[in-house]
Amino acid sequence: MDLRTTPPAASTAPRRTAALTELVEAIRQLEGLTRQIGPVSLPSYTCDRAPELVSAVCRELDVPLTFDAPAGGRERDHAVAALVTEIHRAQSAPELADLSPHDVPDVAAEARLFRDEEDAGYRLHAVHRPDGTVITAVETGPADAPCILLSPACAMSHRLSLPWLRALRTSYRCVVLQTRGTGEHIEDPEDFDRRGYGVPEQAGDLTALIETLATGPVHLMGLCGGAVPALVAAAQHPDHVGSLSLWHADLELGRDAEKTEHQVNLRALLDLAGESRATASWMRDKLTSGPMTGVPAGIGPLVVRPYATPELFYRYAKLTGATMHWDSRPTAAEVAQPCLVVTSRDDNTAHPAGSRRLAEILSDARLEVAGHGTHLDAFDATPEQVSCLLSFLDSLPART
Repeated sequence: MDLRTTPPAASTAPRRTAALTELVEAIRQLEGLTRQIGPVSLPSYTCDRAPELVSAVCRELDVPLTFDAPAGGRERDHAVAALVTEIHRAQSAPELADLSPHDVPDVAAEARLFRDEEDAGYRLHAVHRPDGTVITAVETGPADAPCILLSPACAMSHRLSLPWLRALRTSYRCVVLQTRGTGEHIEDPEDFDRRGYGVPEQAGDLTALIETLATGPVHLMGLCGGAVPALVAAAQHPDHVGSLSLWHADLELGRDAEKTEHQVNLRALLDLAGESRATASWMRDKLTSGPMTGVPAGIGPLVVRPYATPELFYRYAKLTGATMHWDSRPTAAEVAQPCLVVTSRDDNTAHPAGSRRLAEILSDARLEVAGHGTHLDAFDATPEQVSCLLSFLDSLPART
């Protein structure tokens, strides 16, 4: 033992472990971003309480973050402020902020063990598509178990869906896809345009992943905007998709269903941002020049990631705009598989009227309406949500 280092008291060790676990998660929420755009410089205030520790943990986790960017002022970038929120909160824990400098290397190495232990529970897939796109996916659970594939909201990090994978992996083979154009390192930005970003391409990625997994018909979960490519994949490939569940689906159903103010405004904004990269850059600057409202605690960096750079915002606009314009009525009419449709009475982001109308169009649908919830709540995998899904899956005829 290094005699300069005092072991933590038994009573404080669990608290330090918990604090370090939160710091690791906070840093990993930016991991996908750095993998795509390279090293990221954040303001120094991000780690004002434990700068040496945060930097050491970033090195151990191979997440290239530095903390020497200007803090801003009048020109402050509020997307960056949202991206650093979780690191800033986690590093201020007394159990980390009061560490001796001599303890930093050991604690950083402990952080790497936490990362390695988490990653040991997942398997990674990379699927090469004919257009040159490489889509990635994360899998967990028994390889010979029935498969559940998640189609998440466009451009969001796969980490947003991990609560579902953790909740289901004891009994199911669970996989979550990372949307095309939002996982690979960006070399030539215009490759994204050449390769395509529409709903057919997104649905094709789901189908290609199912074929790569070499599993039987999957249960396909569509979350928010991810419901649209999920519907298309189910309609086109009933041999690949045995059943569906669509959670707080963001759908275009023409005059058949009312939209929320959020849906109307977001689609108009993304239509403009998708006109060109120059327009997307200008709009992003306007959007991030003031406080960003509605950023949820705990997962803010995952939700704000599409606003991190002009290029990512442009890609978000093209990908999400495509799903928001897709008329899902003809597609839903072709879906014959059993489908669970979940919404809430008061969702003010993805209007519940869309899910209600979808359940009417589908030939074999079960509609579940919770008392409260929004599209982001669909990623929580609460006990009630998990029970709802498992009850539906248990009600399905046994596969032969």
